[in-house]
Amino acid sequence: MSNQDSKMDRRVNRTRRQLRNSLMSLILERGYNAVTIEDITERADLGRTTFYLHFRDKEDLLMESLEQIAQDLKTQVEQTGNLNIEDGRTWINPVAVVFQHVEENRDLYRIILKGEGSSKAASRIRDIIEESATDYFARHMSGIMSNPPEVPRSLVAGYFAAAMMGFVMLWLEKELPYGGDEAADLFVKLFFRGAANVLNLTIEV
Repeated sequence: MSNQDSKMDRRVNRTRRQLRNSLMSLILERGYNAVTIEDITERADLGRTTFYLHFRDKEDLLMESLEQIAQDLKTQVEQTGNLNIEDGRTWINPVAVVFQHVEENRDLYRIILKGEGSSKAASRIRDIIEESATDYFARHMSGIMSNPPEVPRSLVAGYFAAAMMGFVMLWLEKELPYGGDEAADLFVKLFFRGAANVLNLTIEV
């Protein structure tokens, strides 16, 4: 790649990043439906022509942002696949990866999980969490189960994904004072120990 091509790539990436950041900040301020292309380009200090060189519309811009974090999250979760599950608590690391990723992309997750944006965008972010949670469960939980569970693993994985998504939404919406690692640890305790054990409740099932 020539220096000129490299400079062009950096310029394109910088422009797309400016537009993404502008959209995110505007959605937080006004809500997705109230944001226009003109608002985005004005905030990014770019022209409308420049916008349309990169994106079809604001939904296209939002979906690209989602796909970027989706691929990044999947890559990070997959990289935990070689962990030694017998090495202390390292098997919990994939959960921490998800929560750290949410923390790093807090604004984007908050926007979508609160229902802002298109229905496709909201569906996609839920898919990201469910895919990552299910992949985590398949990779790491089977190895520490000595006996088949009473409930099919597929159902447990689905419940795990739903519980994680609900916890993430609560964490972001209520702006709970926990960092990613601490939030992950709290979620793990609630899910794997169960609320009854955490609260010292005696419940007959």
